[in-house]
Amino acid sequence: MVNIQNLVEERLNKLWKEFANAEFCEFSPNSILEVPDDGIIFIGINPSLIARVKKQLIEKNDIHCTFHKLINDKNKEYRYFKKFFEVGENTNLNWGHIDILYNRETNQKKIKEMLKHDRSKKFLAKQCEITRYVLDKLIDENKPRIFIVTNTLARNLLGKYHNQKPIEKSNHWIGYDFIWDENLGTYLYKNNPFFFTSMLTGQRALDNGSYKRLIWHINLVKDKMSIESLCITPI
Repeated sequence: MVNIQNLVEERLNKLWKEFANAEFCEFSPNSILEVPDDGIIFIGINPSLIARVKKQLIEKNDIHCTFHKLINDKNKEYRYFKKFFEVGENTNLNWGHIDILYNRETNQKKIKEMLKHDRSKKFLAKQCEITRYVLDKLIDENKPRIFIVTNTLARNLLGKYHNQKPIEKSNHWIGYDFIWDENLGTYLYKNNPFFFTSMLTGQRALDNGSYKRLIWHINLVKDKMSIESLCITPI
């Protein structure tokens, strides 16, 4: 397992301390604790803030980062992760999940509103720097894994998208340059395939046909790239 806490905890606590008086730092940041060494990484935009957790955070009154350890039981984990379990089962791949941002917010309109103001925009940009550091650790050109981005804003923050290798490197937000691969039918970054799709759960979730096609496409890419190391090791 890759320990995400070791990569982000000190950086996030420092960032929240820097912006401690800002309204958008009222609640502590949250991150996944760890991800598998191989397989699929799902990328979302930020952790949600449900009423029960909000009440707990108000009572706790502590802005130090907290971490969520995924449990291997789709019936006991948050509903948000249910489809991720299904994708893993239907592709025979390990899977993990990270968010681009760490501030808790359920209403995506509020995240977009933060992009309109210099101070909150700077705050989001610094979170992206931390996530860039995490992704650079996860992306290995010689041992590729599959990334599935399930949020449009997350896609926009990740980088730029090209049909061929660009002359100038992107430096916007996370700043990756994704190159379209006609043979695989998806984008690559350093030989790692990236799928960009809608959310897999919720009101705006991918329709059943598109969801089935996504699983088919993941299996196709896995087979074409012969990414044997991605497959779940039988117990």
